[in-house]
Formats: sequence, structure tokens, C-alpha cells
Amino acid sequence: MEKLYWQEELETLSADGLRAFEAPLLKQQISYLYSQSDFYRDMLDQAHVNPNDITCHEALEQLPLTDKKDYAQAQLENALIGRHQCAPIENIVRLVGTGGTSGKPMRIGWTRQDVHAYNEMGARALWTLGCRPGDLVLNCFNYSVYAGGVMDHMAFEHLGASVLAYGIGKSQALLEMFADLPGPKCLYSTPSYAVRLANIAEDAGIAPASLNIKKGFFSGEAGLQVPGYRQKIENTWGMSSHDLYGMAELGCQSAECKHQSGMHFCGQGYVIAELMDPDTGAVKKMQDGEKGELVYTSIRREASPLLRLRSHDFVEVQTSPCACGRTGFRFQTLGRSDDMFVVKGVNIFPTAIQDILYDLQPKLTGEYQVALDYAPPFDYAPRLIAEVAHSTHSAQYNELIKQTEDLVKRKAALTVKVELAAQGSIASEHKTKRVLRNY
Repeated sequence: MEKLYWQEELETLSADGLRAFEAPLLKQQISYLYSQSDFYRDMLDQAHVNPNDITCHEALEQLPLTDKKDYAQAQLENALIGRHQCAPIENIVRLVGTGGTSGKPMRIGWTRQDVHAYNEMGARALWTLGCRPGDLVLNCFNYSVYAGGVMDHMAFEHLGASVLAYGIGKSQALLEMFADLPGPKCLYSTPSYAVRLANIAEDAGIAPASLNIKKGFFSGEAGLQVPGYRQKIENTWGMSSHDLYGMAELGCQSAECKHQSGMHFCGQGYVIAELMDPDTGAVKKMQDGEKGELVYTSIRREASPLLRLRSHDFVEVQTSPCACGRTGFRFQTLGRSDDMFVVKGVNIFPTAIQDILYDLQPKLTGEYQVALDYAPPFDYAPRLIAEVAHSTHSAQYNELIKQTEDLVKRKAALTVKVELAAQGSIASEHKTKRVLRNY
């Protein structure tokens, strides 16, 4: 494995050695939370936990879980960030927001040390997925409030890449810029935006592969977990595709290596990750094949620390050594626990539907949305809105609808009512919402 100068003190540590390294940082962080924040002090007191008792990873199980909605509610109580704010305003140098896909964007504060920690984790993850100094990266995430713009931009710079701060919108102008820039280039966006951008290019008579985009760095959606989706992006653009994982509240801290055998967790020394049963809240052992929801605790945060934050990302963990030489755990994202829905006793993750739709290419594009029009129980057939390719003749629509319904029922044990949408109408410049809860 190539030497990573961002984590030299950690990469050779065993699992036990890493835990010994992180234990005093955890103890110091919990004491800091208790002394600086009414929010966390009340939480620990109500759980009858003495902060001095949290001295190791296992002790975290004594503490309650937190959710984004807890922090969002705390933010409404007239504090800049919320009652969980731990650093004074004179030490907070940056404010960003969550994506706001499930409600009002939530403000997150960062001190200089917090920004440095974000950049360190981000640089590790970006190196893991193949970004290198000298790469020219066009960042097509939102710069207005969302962390994926300015924060991830800084992580690319920390690694040594050259970043063009493009943002979102004006896709035609972006294609012209790609054409004007000499040499190989990299795209940083959501996977679905790469699909949308290709559609816009083809409509304008531009072959996407002619734009010399050699690397695609993708985040914000689980699309690359679907083999057909990844293949479509790579074949259309003539690029390699690389998956990056993170959360606005935490940072981009996991990525797949060239072997694409799961996301390597790169938050060592800054974040402790737990695996939890989303139904019971019980902690599960990190071992090969174990499934559960990831939960995160920051151990060096000053402004907006996180304590056992539920990610709602349902994953399968691998702990056996990877061929790249990295020894930390890695994971495959199966879907979001809050996107999962249960129809007549069957658990459905949207990515499973996406995988099925790729069997119907080239008639369908693979872009889709599931519409849940009535409140649970979902004892009815949800609407599946699927994009039909330009090349598919309208005379084939009825047969294609039946074929899609039959395939989803056979492979996912799910009855749906399929509606066809025009190519280019679903994938967006932002995160593409896959489950529409219209109730």
C-alpha cells in the first residue's frame, strides 16, 4: 500500500492499538461535551451516566443514540448552531448546512481545528479512491450552503488536487468548459448528475467520451453500488468511477479503493464508528458479513460535536484484510434505513429496484422513483416511475410496463404499478430523491 502522509501514525496500528490510541481522545471529548453544552449535559444526566465512566469504545453503549432531528430541534432554541454548540462564536470560522433533503437545512459550525480534521479525513478518503496531486477536479456540488461544496473542495485542496469551484446548474456551460480545458479532467458530483449531464451532452450532439473526463468521483447517492449503473456511467463517459461516502454533519471519511471491495473507513483518530441493529438499538460486532446501521461519535470536534449519531445508512461490513493493504473495516451500503419501506412483510431498499431496472436496458434508462401515496401500512402496490429511453418507440410502452411489473414482482417479491417518464426527467443536479412519501 502506498504511504499516506495524512495518517502515518495510524496506518500501522492493529485494531487493539487503534482503540488504545482513541480511548483518551474519547474520554477527553465526553468531558468536553459535559462541561460545554447544556444539551449533552442533560443527555448524560438523564441517562444516569457519569462522563468519567466513558473511557473506552464499549462504554459508548451506555449513552443514548442521537438523530439529525434532535440536533435540528436543538437549533430552534435560539442558539447559532443549537444547544449542542460547544465552542464560542469567536472560535467558529465556518458555517455550512445539511442538504435539507428531508426538511430545513441544519446549520453546522466548524472551528479551525474542526476544518483541519475534516480535511484530514477527506484527504485520506480521496487518496484511497485514486485522487492525486495534479488532478484537475471540477466540483459540481452546491457551494451555497451545502457542505459538499466548500468543505469537500478544501479536502481536495488538502490532498493537493487542483479544484475548479463550478457548483450546480448551467450544465450546458459546464460541458463547454470541459471542452475548453486541455488535458484529462475529473468530475466530482452525484452519480445521477453524471447521467443527466451525459443526456444533455448527447442532446447537444456532444459525445461525452470526447470531453476527456478520465476520473469520476461520486458521492451523495448509493448509485454506484448498483453494477449496471456504474457500468453505464463508465461506458458513457469513458471514465473510471470511484465512490466516496460521508455525511454533512461529519465529513467525507470513507471511500472504495481500486479493488472496489467496499468502502474503507478513513476516520481513524477522529471518529468512532459503531454497527447497530436499527430496530433494537443493540450494538453489533464488526465482523465479516454483519449487517446493521452505522452510528458515529466524533472524538476531536469543538463546535458541533456528534455523540452516537445515527447515520440511517444500512450496511454490510467486511473486516478481512483488503488486497490494497488497508486493515480497517470496510462496508457496502445496502440502502438507507429511512428509505427502506415494508410492503406486505417484505423489506424493500430502493437500490434493489434500481438493480432490477438495469436488466431492461436499453428500453429503460435505469432512472426511477418510487411513489408511496398513502400512509403505512403499505398494503397497496406503490407507483414505480421509470424513465423510458428516447429510442424506445411508444408502441412498445404497454408491453414494457407489463414486463417491468413482472420482473420487479419476480425478483423483489414486490407488486408495483409502473408509470413511464421521459428520459432526462428524473435525474437532477442535486441528490435525486428515490422514494416519494406523498402522504
